[in-house]
Amino acid sequence: MRKFLLVSAAVAGLTAATLAPYALAAPATPSLPTAAEMQTIQQRQAVLLDAHLAGMKAGLKLTADQALKWPPFEAAIRDAAKARSARALEARERMSGASPPSPLERMSLTADHLDKHATELRAVVEAGKPLYDSLSDAQKRDFGPLMREFKPTQHK
Repeated sequence: MRKFLLVSAAVAGLTAATLAPYALAAPATPSLPTAAEMQTIQQRQAVLLDAHLAGMKAGLKLTADQALKWPPFEAAIRDAAKARSARALEARERMSGASPPSPLERMSLTADHLDKHATELRAVVEAGKPLYDSLSDAQKRDFGPLMREFKPTQHK
């Protein structure tokens, strides 16, 4: 658990370091990140994902049998992250257009986003089920907090 806390602290520090330049240099009028900035953000997110997955795997202390069930779970997490990244690029391109979407178009885009996100979550659940079922009770207690990073954010 101590190793997990150290990895979590490192991930939090990397996240803060990644976002700080954008927060400090925020212009008076909000603007979209450039394509180069988006690429940098995505590269940093990939590094953070690598760190989180490595920390999660280390924190669970998988047995040899459980470790065999890890790769499909990790692949599903990575696929969901790639899809989320692609949606962010699409949204950036859409927002850079001449006119903003109408309220009905915005609702339609939101519904499409939720459908895609639900499909990705189902894939993660299906890939993670064999791994989770093989975990001990102590590992299952750790699994929930370790998965917090991958849960969808609540929109208000």
